[in-house]
Amino acid sequence: MSGHHEDPVRRGFRFPAGVAASFRENEQVVPCAVVNVSRSGVLLVGTFPTPASDVLDLILKTPNGQMTIELRGRIIRVTSDPAGETQLAIEFFDVDSAKQDTLEVFLARLLESPQPGPLESLRPNAPQPEVRKALESIPLPQRIALAQRADLKQREFLRLDQHPAVLESIVRNPNLTLPEARAISSNTLLTASAIDLLAGDPRFKSDEELRMTLATHAKVTIATAERLTADFKPPQIKKLLARPGVNPMLRDRLFRRLTRG
Repeated sequence: MSGHHEDPVRRGFRFPAGVAASFRENEQVVPCAVVNVSRSGVLLVGTFPTPASDVLDLILKTPNGQMTIELRGRIIRVTSDPAGETQLAIEFFDVDSAKQDTLEVFLARLLESPQPGPLESLRPNAPQPEVRKALESIPLPQRIALAQRADLKQREFLRLDQHPAVLESIVRNPNLTLPEARAISSNTLLTASAIDLLAGDPRFKSDEELRMTLATHAKVTIATAERLTADFKPPQIKKLLARPGVNPMLRDRLFRRLTRG
């Protein structure tokens, strides 16, 4: 990479994270996160290989999504860690007067945009300790309220919350997907009431994997477990009995259903 005595990303005022970004590499668009951005450059971070070229075509978008700017940049510094995270310090170039004016407007829009909350500042697949630290910075009542209306990205982080009330609010979220329901159903912090909500959700009633996971959860009530398995055929019962954690009372009743044929 080309060397410079002064890091252009550090010149002038640096706007904090909250800007969506991507760059083009080998005819593919690589998404990443912005650590900070200034009039002269940007610092990007993400889990991507070091680009083969020093020169990148960049796309930056304001947090509210109302403005996008495309710029060319030259990589002046690359750092990587053992976890696979890469940081790119990039200097803008080929910025003519019209593009400079657009960049000034873009930076002004950042001042107008609300600062991102702790979850919005997290990048996809952030390490669990980083996510939990961000969650702990949000008061519990706010996390509970947010979980019930959170979007897909926010729910990904909120599923790591250690408070059962937050997990139950996620279960109540009307946009919860089947993969998310499966993921959260095995959480040991899930309450019996949250299990009942998942068990009774018509969106997931035909999913055998989810029903079996809920039926063998340590906190499921025997009544809910029986309701979940009421229409199981012998092959499904055998499959369930092979799982660890089946309630002894449920196991006995399922075994009797098998022997009755």
